Amino acid sequence: MNDPTTPSPIPHLTRRQLGLGALALAGGLAATRHARAATGKGTAVLAIDADPPTLNLGTTTDFAAGDVSAKILEGLVWLDPQYEPRPSLATQWTVSPDGKNYRFTLRKGVKWHDGRDFTSADVKYTLLEIVGKLHPRAAPVFKSLGIEVDTPDPGTVVIRLQKAYAPFLSQMTVFDAPILPRHVYEGSNVGTNPANQKPVGTGPFKFAEWKRGASIRLVRNDQYWDGDKPYLESIIFQIIPQAANRVPALQTGEVDELLDFYTPKPEVPRILADKNLNPRRGVNIPALYFLMFNTQSPLFAKKEARHALAFAIDRQRLVKQVMNGIARPGAGAFGDGFKWLFNDEVAYAKKYPLDPARAKALLEKAGFKPGGAAARMPFDASRAQMRSLSQIIQDNLRQIGLEVKLEPLERSVYYDRVFAKRDFELTLASYFSAGDPAIGYTRLYTTYTGTAPNTNASGYSNPKVDTLLGQAATATERAERAKLYKELQVILNEDLPSLILYDEETVDTATKKLTGMFPALDARDQWAGVRRID
Repeated sequence: MNDPTTPSPIPHLTRRQLGLGALALAGGLAATRHARAATGKGTAVLAIDADPPTLNLGTTTDFAAGDVSAKILEGLVWLDPQYEPRPSLATQWTVSPDGKNYRFTLRKGVKWHDGRDFTSADVKYTLLEIVGKLHPRAAPVFKSLGIEVDTPDPGTVVIRLQKAYAPFLSQMTVFDAPILPRHVYEGSNVGTNPANQKPVGTGPFKFAEWKRGASIRLVRNDQYWDGDKPYLESIIFQIIPQAANRVPALQTGEVDELLDFYTPKPEVPRILADKNLNPRRGVNIPALYFLMFNTQSPLFAKKEARHALAFAIDRQRLVKQVMNGIARPGAGAFGDGFKWLFNDEVAYAKKYPLDPARAKALLEKAGFKPGGAAARMPFDASRAQMRSLSQIIQDNLRQIGLEVKLEPLERSVYYDRVFAKRDFELTLASYFSAGDPAIGYTRLYTTYTGTAPNTNASGYSNPKVDTLLGQAATATERAERAKLYKELQVILNEDLPSLILYDEETVDTATKKLTGMFPALDARDQWAGVRRID
């Protein structure tokens, strides 16, 4: 099922090349670990799949960027595995009875990595000038809320919303509202500021070095505010573009952690059977993998053509072959990860059962002529799931007379093609919910004309949907929110600007040589308490 006409931009690594790279890495790490033996600190090596496009989490939701920068930057709060906000840069907070005013008391004595004091001015600047304008998830929400920020003193921040927003505290994490240094960014072009590649934060680790295509190194922040933490001396992110090489690197000890995002699902049984590894399996944060249509393209402008693909794509097969059963077939516009809002009456299982004959008839109704131009499907080539998904979908659609041209691209090129230029017919992506549909999924359907990655590039715009999404985000009672989300599913499961392929389940894994792992809802967060015991 490989597409011989579409070469991958990622070179194949021979076993010898992989071995030489591992020896070089191991030699460097051995020297580092030996040097720190006296203090018992040590280094953790974490696998990632590609160079992040930026390390400024105020402007991106890229997974690898979050993986690296969550150790450097911090939010006002972090979320524990029960979705409860815990103190980070804020030590306490109060919320007004109407849910519109939040007063945060900031942690005292916090320093930026360059030695400057952290104050409320940094929070105000970040929320209004960076996150509120440029963050793919937070910016549209902040705009709709009309937030205002006051700083009565250096240790206090008051945030006022024009309307209540149920998951506001949950969005004050490093992934949606990372606090950035005002003195570094103010007066500059945020998008081109050098700090995007060499970030200055308040977190437990400081940026040290970035070898493009190879590794990113962080070192201990000796001035960190949390007692003796962090316990590690350094963290190295080892870039392993070939998915097949990541699990062997974990099992041989070349890397100490491999998150689900980078893990080929056929390799999961090997991970679960390895007694030297510590996996965390289950539904941690609901997440969706989906096929996004370019609704402005002639081929998919009519919803009948989009419906055709919903009937043609074998979602059960995707779960079995791509995810090795560690997922659930796509069930609707918001998946089924949030049980309280799922609308079974319009679920995909009822609306779009597998039916290639019906799919073919719908394509013809939409005006499709067999033998026409192929539908171009760019995707992120560094992600094994996307490559496998694309091949099965190509096979499914060929059976109904629609040819798909697979276009595996390096991540930055993919972002440019899909989100900046919107030059595609179909594309594959995945979005985390970040613990609430208003935080993670709204961006998939709300009207958006910008160019930020990981937003709605489908061209779909429905004023009623925009209104309902806003109401669902601001309602304070879950029952009311559920009612609104169920109404949204009636519209979105019919309009189908994106087809949800499956709800992901996760397997995040670390070697048992690391302790204190996975204290947070997101495995990328809260690394100050991790120790190495070898």
